[in-house]
Amino acid sequence: LSILGGIGQTIAWIFKPLGFGNWQSVISLMSGFIAKESVVSSMAVVYNAATSAQLDLILAQVFTHASALAFMTFTLLYSPCMAAVATIKSESKSWVFTLESILFQTGVAYIVAFIVYQIAKLVF
Repeated sequence: LSILGGIGQTIAWIFKPLGFGNWQSVISLMSGFIAKESVVSSMAVVYNAATSAQLDLILAQVFTHASALAFMTFTLLYSPCMAAVATIKSESKSWVFTLESILFQTGVAYIVAFIVYQIAKLVF
């Protein structure tokens, strides 16, 4: 397992209440901090899917409807990519404000994804 995989395994428990507490999902979210569009391609790599059809089949086994909704919600709302964070730092001229912004957005994403997961479990 790679260093990134080890980090993913170490912090995966944090995402269990959201329904996607596996290291592959965590690594994908971490790569999304670099660029949000890399989340899906990271999943293709960690699940060794050669085509989008293969990835679809794999993700259908890994995620439930509820956990997939929570994952998408979290991805939509958590901290923006590194370029946006650099812009926040540049405009605000404050590391404190930048870190607060990241923590606030990620906290909101976590809470909303948790709520989505809990409601979706009741529906699906």
